[in-house]
Amino acid sequence: MQDRMQSESKVLGLLYQAVFGSLFPLFHVAARTFARRERAHDVADQIANAFLTLRPKYLDAILGNTARVLGRPPSHPEVGRVSREMVRQHARAWVDFFYFGQRPIEEALAQFASIEGEDRLDAAVAQGRGVILLTAHAGNYELGGLLLRARNLKVHAVYKPDRFEAVERLREQLRSQGGVVGVPVDGVGFSTLPLVKLLREGAMVGMQGDRDFSLNGLPMPFFGREVHFPRGPWELSAMTGAPIVTTFFFTDEERQFHASFGEPLTIRGARGERMAAIEAGMRTYVADLEALLRRHPSQWYCFYPFWDDPARSGT
Repeated sequence: MQDRMQSESKVLGLLYQAVFGSLFPLFHVAARTFARRERAHDVADQIANAFLTLRPKYLDAILGNTARVLGRPPSHPEVGRVSREMVRQHARAWVDFFYFGQRPIEEALAQFASIEGEDRLDAAVAQGRGVILLTAHAGNYELGGLLLRARNLKVHAVYKPDRFEAVERLREQLRSQGGVVGVPVDGVGFSTLPLVKLLREGAMVGMQGDRDFSLNGLPMPFFGREVHFPRGPWELSAMTGAPIVTTFFFTDEERQFHASFGEPLTIRGARGERMAAIEAGMRTYVADLEALLRRHPSQWYCFYPFWDDPARSGT
């Protein structure tokens, strides 16, 4: 699930490849087979519970993250409950992605109980300089493509390829059915150049702003402790003039979806002013994400120690 948590053992690597290579096709089959979405969710819950039993190191990481979000010790019963609920919510998000990706778009749209800030998105699009949709690994962000397709908007989704090929094949298949174009980025070299080209052509680019994969991010206060967030989306805005629109999705207790679009933000100014604008924009995004997670702590999908990132050890 996370490169930061993978084992160095080749034997275990092959085992995980086989497990996840079967797991996500199983989600796909369940979503396609069951007429009732709730029944597919039941299957996802059972798989999530089994995962927690088999992979305790992931549970330890989740407990640590949830404890920070809730402001309670990892041993607190509420931390344990929310942590386990997060894994179930993540599994259900996959099922929903598969379920609605194979059905008429109207079925997905009918599940959106609220959509806030569509006028803000329209204002950003009207500028004609491309748009950066900045989201997070929270809620069911993959369904955003269906929402945009219904408004005749195509989004190019930036992603770090999953280390499990079966997972990536299914994800790309469902993205394409939803009208989303995947743009793989590895975070090194000139991998962002296609994004600059797309934005300068007026395209819409979807990015996630809560994972510092390139390890050159900026420290931001988040739930009472500084942690690094990526600055790439903000630098893209500075290079291209494309506005950034923060967008978050979450699911309520009735399993209905909610979406929100923030005020367009554009990074401008000379070098010194630009860096100050980047930091200000990032602080706004991080504060908005923190507010979302305070309301829905079980819908942030992070499976490694976020505040003690293993990839940053020794850096």
